[in-house]
Amino acid sequence: MKIAIIGAGPSGLACAIECERLGIIPDIFERDKSIGWIWPSITVDLNIFDQDTGDVNNYLYKKLGINLLPLHKCHSITLKSPNKETTVKGELGYFYARGKDPSSIENQLIKKLEKTPIHYNSPSDYKELSKKYDYVVVATGMDTTAKELDVWEQTGFVHMYGGLALGKFTKGTSTLYFNTEYTGTGYARVTPYNSTQALVKLYHFSCDQSNIDSLFTRFLEMENLAHLQFLFKLTPPMFSIGKVKKFKVNNVLLTGRAAGLTERLVGVGASFAIASGVYAARAIIKGKEYESLVKPLQDHVENISAFRDTMKNIDNEGFDRIVATLGTPGIKQAVYNTGVNFADIGGVVLKNINKLLR
Repeated sequence: MKIAIIGAGPSGLACAIECERLGIIPDIFERDKSIGWIWPSITVDLNIFDQDTGDVNNYLYKKLGINLLPLHKCHSITLKSPNKETTVKGELGYFYARGKDPSSIENQLIKKLEKTPIHYNSPSDYKELSKKYDYVVVATGMDTTAKELDVWEQTGFVHMYGGLALGKFTKGTSTLYFNTEYTGTGYARVTPYNSTQALVKLYHFSCDQSNIDSLFTRFLEMENLAHLQFLFKLTPPMFSIGKVKKFKVNNVLLTGRAAGLTERLVGVGASFAIASGVYAARAIIKGKEYESLVKPLQDHVENISAFRDTMKNIDNEGFDRIVATLGTPGIKQAVYNTGVNFADIGGVVLKNINKLLR
């Protein structure tokens, strides 16, 4: 059996790892000269979004056979709106490095491969590979293939701006800012790499790309962060957000962000990408139905994303009310410590409400 994997990101590497376990050596085609984004990044996986699976890191290992070392445990999340602030503490989840950092998800995964060849500097056409291979797994992190296959449903775009700042920070924490004056319907985030460096980023879902730098400056000024010194600032390419109508077309399987498996609330997608890569390998080699394996992932992503869709209609007074409510002791206990799957339950309710409001 011949399997081609396009892309050496989390989903592509996870797929190759599972292929090797199941006795098949795939070929990975990577367009760049090395793995990992050129810009540093930190992804957070919160247990609140995955109450059914419990501890996210344990789930990756026990259910998917992927053992990852997090950058830090997440023990504190602070939410700030214009006039309210609340901090949640506990065993909330994990921070993982992304990109070219030696401890990044990508670099951890590639070390688990034993025989799979990675063909660098090899931009590949899924149509051509589908003629030469029995199966092609698309793990590019882009929507291009899904659009060409006519299975992509566009929901919007995300603009990002930020950089690596120097200062005094507390590891294992993150602060999220909600203020329509600079984030629109998006948010800003400060996430420490260590005690002296932090990623400071703005995620905007509706502004013009040319205006993002001025909004970032406004964010720093309004939140008393203008004193931070930046080692660098950058604007990654704008990326689209959406979902797919089908995960498999003929002998082509879509995984990770190429399949729309990035939730649109805070942009988490690494664990979904890894899971879809593993499921793609199992579907191909074990003869399982890929759609049925990965559809629960999409449903979960869409439930979380329903909170993002609701935020489109919230003003600063609304953000104040939400942050104040989430800081109420009884609500805090119910949401974070009972083990009830509020992400999916609330998401299903919000999806139905959003449909009625359209």
